[in-house]
Amino acid sequence: MKNGYYKTIDDREDKKMDQVAIYIDFENIAISAEEAYGRCDIDKLIQVSERYGRCVIKKAYGDWTRFSRYRQELLEQAIDLTQLFRYGNYTKKNSADIVMAVDVIETALTSPAIATFVLVTGDSDFTAVARKLRSYGHRVVGIGLRDATSDLLVRSCDEFVIYDKLMERDENPSDFRCDEAYQLALSALQQLMPRYDNRQVPLSSLAEEMAAQRPDIEIRALGFRDLHHFLETQKEMVLFPQPTGEALVSLRTTHSAHIEIDQTLHYRTALNGAGYRLVDREIRQDVLQALYALLHTEPAAYTLDEASLRLKEQYDGANLLRSRDDIQEVVRLLKQAGVLASQPESWELDTLTLLPDLSLTDFVRRCESVYLSVLLQRNLSIDEEILAQMLFGHADAQDEVRALRALAVTAQADLPVPVRLNNGYQLPRHLAENLDARIVLQDLVNWRLDEEASLQEAVRLNAQGMELRTADFERARVYFLKAAKMMYLLLLEKQPGASLMDMEWYLASYCAATAGAHFSHHNYPRAILYYRAFFAIVKETEPVWDRVRKLVPPMLSFYFTIAPNEYNDLLKVAPGRTHPARLCVLLHNHRNEAVRRRWLELAQEIVRINPTLLRGIIQRLAFLEDEDQLPGSRATREILTRLLNGEDVADDPLSDQQAAAFEDDGNREDVAPVEYA
Repeated sequence: MKNGYYKTIDDREDKKMDQVAIYIDFENIAISAEEAYGRCDIDKLIQVSERYGRCVIKKAYGDWTRFSRYRQELLEQAIDLTQLFRYGNYTKKNSADIVMAVDVIETALTSPAIATFVLVTGDSDFTAVARKLRSYGHRVVGIGLRDATSDLLVRSCDEFVIYDKLMERDENPSDFRCDEAYQLALSALQQLMPRYDNRQVPLSSLAEEMAAQRPDIEIRALGFRDLHHFLETQKEMVLFPQPTGEALVSLRTTHSAHIEIDQTLHYRTALNGAGYRLVDREIRQDVLQALYALLHTEPAAYTLDEASLRLKEQYDGANLLRSRDDIQEVVRLLKQAGVLASQPESWELDTLTLLPDLSLTDFVRRCESVYLSVLLQRNLSIDEEILAQMLFGHADAQDEVRALRALAVTAQADLPVPVRLNNGYQLPRHLAENLDARIVLQDLVNWRLDEEASLQEAVRLNAQGMELRTADFERARVYFLKAAKMMYLLLLEKQPGASLMDMEWYLASYCAATAGAHFSHHNYPRAILYYRAFFAIVKETEPVWDRVRKLVPPMLSFYFTIAPNEYNDLLKVAPGRTHPARLCVLLHNHRNEAVRRRWLELAQEIVRINPTLLRGIIQRLAFLEDEDQLPGSRATREILTRLLNGEDVADDPLSDQQAAAFEDDGNREDVAPVEYA
């Protein structure tokens, strides 16, 4: 394997017609992915598989009574679902392994045309299967999580893709680097076009020219599968598929079109940076109309995700082609549109109700005005003609743009006035008046920059911090704080492109790295201050949530682990690889009463700072109770619910009988392990 360990995925334009079979050990991958990232991304598994050719066999194995929430997504990907029932309290883990292994070997023997087998699992039981497939002459690609995968399996595959890396690309998109990649592609394409008939450049030639000019720009590191995928997102570039499998690339031909491309780039970059992908006008307005009808007829019936799923079901039932991604992108506009009777504390847990007497026209316009709000928040000038073309497909829609801008300006005026501190600094009210965030804001104010602030440098510093955040807390925290200070100064100067959300993102990352640094040095009192600051910043109601939500579970796990660490009573699980709900079960049922009381004190602080986080843990505990039948999960859920409701739980000690029973249950072989590795 390359570098003696993990291989990377090479471009395979000559392999597009190869046949691929993908087999998903769903119980293995889904539980691990949910513990680490909240849910399992099926699309990414298929995207990786399609890199090796045409997927002619797609199968997933699991108990679909447990994973019903994924059935729609799996069916959309045309994946065959093999049902494996559970009996009693037993997970029957090996039954999934055996059935999947038999199917894989049968396919290898009966379908010699299959060139590549993709095994989505981390289980060492598939080591022999991978070796046997290779002996038959097939390529074997594995996909699994870093902390839930056997090294034996990795070494038995031709290539192994780390699922965590796929998620990290989504987690850290760099607007500045995407801008650079676009400019590089545009420059290289303009240089190459005169050399080819019809000014259409082979994709491979464009890739070679881009690599020659800027070898430091890696398209996959920006979150795209390959150059083809990246160019598909650039509407000004045209891709022409060829029978040979390699596409040709060209630009729109007029000089005025190229000027328009450059003018819209900052708009599109700003929207992408804020987490909004612009959906085609016809699809966008159709989805908004369907969403209005759904919420108008069934108020308080759906959460944000449930509304997206319900709309997808309606479109599929009516045989109307609407992608799940497009629906989710449009529904996400609700977060900032100001169309709800009450703003949810949690987009994942609270249901949605529209404002009374809100018309369909007002609903659609308020949602679409979010695009203008993002541009205004980033201090970008508004060119009505360009935006009319960009948002509505024709320059005659300038009246629509003006109407959206008026709504966006009104929404901006309704925002709280920044708080001016004694030293002259202005900060957002939701941060400046939050006592738990005060420590990190003081760090921000006191930090002195040695270089001039710029958007490019802030983005670069943040990217450096992201690369180091799990390996070197001390260096990473400095990069994050410098990036935050730069963004803050640029906001004061009203620099075009400067973003409050980015500043809060950098500050949250600084809190995480600083808390990690103090935790690793056993300075728990100091670590707690930065954990609390992190929880104070990352509210679901704030735009920064989508940037940092994947950091929340490990931050909660390490925070709760402070309770036993303070008493030198270390847990036998790794907090970074254990969901906070499972840690809560361990700590609530801990034999040391002092540890248990300390955990409750830490949980009480979460109720004060950010109660939505505890609601998420309670929801996960209900799943562990119903689906995994994890011993102790019910009692833990009940006491956290009481804590959330403001009840006094200080005089609610764990009996010796309860502790002994939990310990006995925890030693049973049929109980799901606390650690998912």
